Amino acid sequence: MGWLIHLPSSLFRSFGQPMNAFHRALASVLGILALARGMRAQSPPPTMPRLHHVGLNTVDPEKAIAWYLKVWPTATRTVVAGYPAVQADMLVLFNKVDKPPAGAWRDDLHRADAQSAFWHIGAFIDATDLKDRLNAVGVFHLPLYISPTDTTKTVWRSGLAPYAGTPSAAQLASAPPAAPRDGGFSYVVAPDGVLFELTGGPGTRPSFSHIHFYHEQPLCAANWYVAHLGMELPPVRDSSGKESPRAPWAPCDVTYGEAGWPSLEPIGTIRQPSGNVRFANGTMSWYPRQCVADRCGRDRKLVPSRGQVLDHVAFAVNDFDALYTRLVRDGVTVLEAPHQFGETRAFMIEDPDGLAIEIVAAPSRP
Repeated sequence: MGWLIHLPSSLFRSFGQPMNAFHRALASVLGILALARGMRAQSPPPTMPRLHHVGLNTVDPEKAIAWYLKVWPTATRTVVAGYPAVQADMLVLFNKVDKPPAGAWRDDLHRADAQSAFWHIGAFIDATDLKDRLNAVGVFHLPLYISPTDTTKTVWRSGLAPYAGTPSAAQLASAPPAAPRDGGFSYVVAPDGVLFELTGGPGTRPSFSHIHFYHEQPLCAANWYVAHLGMELPPVRDSSGKESPRAPWAPCDVTYGEAGWPSLEPIGTIRQPSGNVRFANGTMSWYPRQCVADRCGRDRKLVPSRGQVLDHVAFAVNDFDALYTRLVRDGVTVLEAPHQFGETRAFMIEDPDGLAIEIVAAPSRP
């Protein structure tokens, strides 16, 4: 990471504030394009974006960094473009703010308030025996509800649910009983109310690189990231296992499925439709917006992520200037025009549901 440097404080940006007047939004996001470009079923091409970092707002960067190093001991402390950071499989940048940022996890609501499109970050790891190690360092799992009427709060990872899968309320009564299984998904809460998932089983390669999102229409989101940022939909596999490129989802605005359990919320989690794309060094996924109709007392739209505790996600690209020109031409909302970011440059856009996405110019290869 030789291109990362300290900057004088006069050059630091606040995650929660626009930089100046010439960072105005240029236009509303266009509808999903009908044609996805550059999709191939083989390994992701080197021209695809690479996950660079996630940006968090925190009242105490030192406390936050200490927590992440405690949970993920192989991570290291670093500085990126003047921001204190944790380096693991992905970078986590911390921006100091004066008061607790919005969007923190609330135990009383079993969700964040207010919820943006940025649901949580986390790590892939065998969750089977994590509890004792994390409890020993003062980190405790959130309970998972296994039905709408569950009051036991004893299940902390999905592999301990008394059934397999994620059945709906109608399916729970007839779900075959299942003995405890290894692994599964589980959640803890990091400083400032960041929801942090630990998910996987015995065969999982440990990797602090998990990002998960909400969207009004997850399949439309996947189409948008392919059309505008050059990511790829997962390939189609035939009966022989041969892969071929997947066409853009059409239609992409489909009806939500039923909520299922285990879930962080007694009301269950809506998991369908689920959209996902892959970029050069990973994948990102979307579930539907959860606070629909009266599930949260009233219908609640997703709020912009800028200024929230989970502020933005960033990708590094090789075609920085050309991409900026295309995005402006296509009417994508620009939050921050190109500017200096350490020894490189960056700009920030917003996706159709308000997720802030920072685009960083990849360092030139020798």
